[in-house]
Amino acid sequence: MITIVGSLAILTIGGLVFNQIHKNYQANELIIEKFFENFDKVEAVMVEKDGFWAPVTCEKK
Repeated sequence: MITIVGSLAILTIGGLVFNQIHKNYQANELIIEKFFENFDKVEAVMVEKDGFWAPVTCEKK
């Protein structure tokens, strides 16, 4: 019984983490896409991320 409950807990936690990573990926893709849609002629662009769960930031250089 403990093995079944432990396995279900691991699968549930893994699924939730995967889901959050996927949501963050989609949000970051939208941020980058919107930035490049409004991109003027600039020589350099910096795409930066502060942490694993943080959204990306885009800056024109």
